[in-house]
Amino acid sequence: MRSPLLTLAAIVSLAAAPALLAQGRGSMGGGQRGQQPQMGQQRGGQQGQRPDMGHPRGGQQQGTRDQQRQRIHATDQQRDQYRTCAQSAARVRTQARDMAQAAKGGGANNPEFREQYQRLREEIRTMQQEHDRFMQGLSEEQRAAMQDRIRKMDQARKRLHTQLQVMDQELNQANPDRKRLEKQVREMEKAAKEWQKQYRNMGDGMGINPEEE
Repeated sequence: MRSPLLTLAAIVSLAAAPALLAQGRGSMGGGQRGQQPQMGQQRGGQQGQRPDMGHPRGGQQQGTRDQQRQRIHATDQQRDQYRTCAQSAARVRTQARDMAQAAKGGGANNPEFREQYQRLREEIRTMQQEHDRFMQGLSEEQRAAMQDRIRKMDQARKRLHTQLQVMDQELNQANPDRKRLEKQVREMEKAAKEWQKQYRNMGDGMGINPEEE
């Protein structure tokens, strides 16, 4: 026959078993839930690191752009050539403006007009020579980087030469028309102004200060 103490101990053990089991499950669940914020913190840390990963690449791109600009910057010799071309373009524009004033005083029959026209032709010829020398001194990188500006400059140059040819044809007439001459001179002045503008754009692309003109 069992002892009353053994019987009482068995009853107490059976009564406490469900509570102990529930406490164990709760401890395990609490431990797992306690680990989840750590995983979230880890993810947050990874997300926080992503912007930092972009900085070196952005710095490299900026450095590459700076190097490209440095490579197309004008040399000292190119700066001298550019200054000569810019001054020549300014003289052409001034000469065209002077000829426009002379056209109002009798047109082709005015000796002053004829003289101004010959001076303009000489200035345009000199400007073209200086321009060719400047273009020959450009590197391949400079040409590639400023091809759009070079194209616009060529358009302005062709326009100026076209107006010069039209003026020649009119002056070779037996009786040149005064109004047509005045119109052509104004167009030539506009073409010279556009040429000068494109030269300044070219200088800006090569890092030349306009004050250097």
